Amino acid sequence: MSATSHLSALPSVDDGAATSIDLGILSEIPDMPAKLTNKEKKIWAHVSLALKEYNLIHRTDGLTLTVICKTFCSWIDTEAELEKYKADHNGSFISESKNGYRTPHPAYYIARDYKKALLDWLPEAALTIPSFQKIKGDKIGDPQGNLFDDPIEKFRSQKSAIGMRVVPKP
Repeated sequence: MSATSHLSALPSVDDGAATSIDLGILSEIPDMPAKLTNKEKKIWAHVSLALKEYNLIHRTDGLTLTVICKTFCSWIDTEAELEKYKADHNGSFISESKNGYRTPHPAYYIARDYKKALLDWLPEAALTIPSFQKIKGDKIGDPQGNLFDDPIEKFRSQKSAIGMRVVPKP
């Protein structure tokens, strides 16, 4: 075993105020820790490149991105299945049992659960507007804003102010 340590020093504390240390953490796209389908790989590439562009990805983010990519693709597939069922049943996803009991198709509940899981995981990778703003908000400017501003236009101007661009579909 080597005597050199891989640990770095913690910030020192002076009168309750910690001083910052630049650890030089590099933004790096991680290796895929699990096998992904072609569709999942496209999502992986899109998300990881967008996160790398803003230095919001690290080599340890592989597991989080894998869960997000797999969950997103499963959600899309389930929504497509539900839409097919609706098309085959006069635009309704309500199914009826032999006894006459009416209930939503099981794909409705599966899609709902995938969507909830995505909403739990997306902020972990700064893939929602509020989580992105928390991380990059200091570069955006006044987070409070004016209550009478158009929120959509304000967000667009904030995106352009920090250099965000529209990523074309692959």
